[in-house]
Amino acid sequence: MDARAEIGNFGPVFATHNTNSPVTRPSSSPARSCRFSLVTVTTDRLPLTERLFRSLAAQTHRDFEILFVHGPACPEGARALAEQFPRLDIRLFASRDHCLSRSRNLALPHVTGDVVAFPDDDCVYEPDTLARCADAFLRSPRPDAVLGRTADMDEDIIPTAASGFIPCASLYALFRHSVSYAQFYAAGVVRAVGGFDEKLGVGCDTPDQSGEDTDYVFRAFEKNFAVVHAPFVVVRHPAVNPRDRALEAKVRAYANGRMRLLRKYRLPWWFVLANIAYPLSRIPGECLRACRLVVKYRWDMFTARLGTLQH
Repeated sequence: MDARAEIGNFGPVFATHNTNSPVTRPSSSPARSCRFSLVTVTTDRLPLTERLFRSLAAQTHRDFEILFVHGPACPEGARALAEQFPRLDIRLFASRDHCLSRSRNLALPHVTGDVVAFPDDDCVYEPDTLARCADAFLRSPRPDAVLGRTADMDEDIIPTAASGFIPCASLYALFRHSVSYAQFYAAGVVRAVGGFDEKLGVGCDTPDQSGEDTDYVFRAFEKNFAVVHAPFVVVRHPAVNPRDRALEAKVRAYANGRMRLLRKYRLPWWFVLANIAYPLSRIPGECLRACRLVVKYRWDMFTARLGTLQH
């Protein structure tokens, strides 16, 4: 029985995605301990990286190392930032350019942990993020990769019990949960999958400025590793700012990467169309949520002013 069947009832994958012979699953899961290797890359956003490091310093699970890859513009600043956190195990690596995939690949041969993760420089871990993730990896049957839950920086989160996993049984599930900063891989998976595709992702030498994270989990899935979604493992990240003047160019670059990924895996035409139409399907719900916040603000304003008449 393959590892994915041990975790849950996995349905069929698209025929075009499963043309190779079955792959023997290497041993990947941590044995009894759970040391994390956190590969973090920044170009020059040191204040945001400091915020991330502060959240890591507050972790209840203390067994981790940070492989801090910095861009060519800030070697001294990166070194000074690492020195601010003497109790954290931080190793510095200098990247020659701003390619995110290439920068991560620079650090991967040096990881020593049982589990490898890739927190963005602008994300924030909850105090129990690593503790909950360690619990996930040490369960039986053990997953090979854990995809956590993402949340906005100021989003109210209802505490979730560290209950069962949700098996990622299809490419749709992988697409839905494959944000890089919430991905956690057993070290054996990283050894088997290798590095990130340097033709995909922010700063690469092609127009395809996204998709390296989804590509990575696809490659793990192809090798029959068990990938699960664990909603009790939470990682925060800033929400998209619609007023960002660079947003339009970023959206176009990210779209190139998404479409390149769909072509790379020869996914069905209906799945491609669903990806194209997905942003439109989100508009009604997001408009309603935004309107609800505005309406509440205006109602609170009205009731506050009305209340002044009673004084």
